[in-house]
Amino acid sequence: MVSFTTPVSYRENSCQDVMNHQLEGTLEALRRAEQKYRSIFEHCVIGIFQTTPEGQYISANPALARMYGYDSPAELIAALTDINRQLYVRPDRRAEFIRLVREQGQVIDFESEIYRRDHSIIWILENARVVCDEVTDEVLYYEGMVQNVTRRKLAEEARDRANAHLRLQYAVTRTLAEMRHLGEASGKVVQAICETVGWDFGALWHLEPNTQTLRCVDTWRALDVDAQEFIDATQELALPSGVGLPGRVWSSRKAFWIPDVVALGKEQFPRVALAAKGGLHAGFAFPILLGQKVIGVMEFFSRGVHPPDDELLSMLTALGTQIAKFIERESLVSRLADYGESTEKVDQDHPQNTQTTQQRDPSTDPTDYSD
Repeated sequence: MVSFTTPVSYRENSCQDVMNHQLEGTLEALRRAEQKYRSIFEHCVIGIFQTTPEGQYISANPALARMYGYDSPAELIAALTDINRQLYVRPDRRAEFIRLVREQGQVIDFESEIYRRDHSIIWILENARVVCDEVTDEVLYYEGMVQNVTRRKLAEEARDRANAHLRLQYAVTRTLAEMRHLGEASGKVVQAICETVGWDFGALWHLEPNTQTLRCVDTWRALDVDAQEFIDATQELALPSGVGLPGRVWSSRKAFWIPDVVALGKEQFPRVALAAKGGLHAGFAFPILLGQKVIGVMEFFSRGVHPPDDELLSMLTALGTQIAKFIERESLVSRLADYGESTEKVDQDHPQNTQTTQQRDPSTDPTDYSD
């Protein structure tokens, strides 16, 4: 009987060939997966990133580079070496990002304002997670995705401004309708405007015809505002035309908005030192116009620095005209009351001029024209 045996070397070679074939298949699958995910990374329309805990970019895709205004991911990585200082508009945002991602393992819908390469500002939304060493649990990096949500945020801000303007118009109109006298209404109007637009201090200036100066007749401030010296100076000032913010409004008959009054000189804003001491920065004022005549000015300040809001100024100027009509109506009512009092006094002093309502005798009264 003849027996056949397979050489050991042949069997070993066959196993090696199978293993090599399997390895090649595995490597090919890995290359395809890497190519697939690299394609997603490179062509995704959403920004993708990895950053170190120290605030440097490890990787970024082309979409993120374009979003931030850079020509390539390499340029972005080389330029942004301190994310906290260079990227976020608010310096505390990076710290808040790190706190949330370490406490929760991830951050969802994290919205922030950031600087692009040209220093323009956009709104972004980040979703990210923390990646840690499996053995030591040390934080290795953060990775996530970024979306540009500037259009949505601007639309929301425009909607919020429009709603705030409507609330302001309603608040002022309601206050004027509920009050009978300017002395009752002025402080309420100033307060309504401050609270509705979220500003901290307001003042009503009245034009005194005899002295041709503006004097403050009413003020309102938020409870946490510490600017008493500024308020005292406001109440004591008598401003001629063209001097200070109220005087500029008076001379031009136009509203003015100043993003930061502290940046002005004393010639332009006499109360600048006291405003700085009290922490007041942005300011705006509008005229109270009766026809083409300025009869007063309303002035407001905020502890923040705010860019001009032309829509708000336009609406407040219209409200100024409404306030002027309220003042005119009150003046007319006052004059009529004074006239009534003087007429009544004359009648009391000269009773013979008082018309009586005695019944006349038709036979003797020559003014009776009855048939």
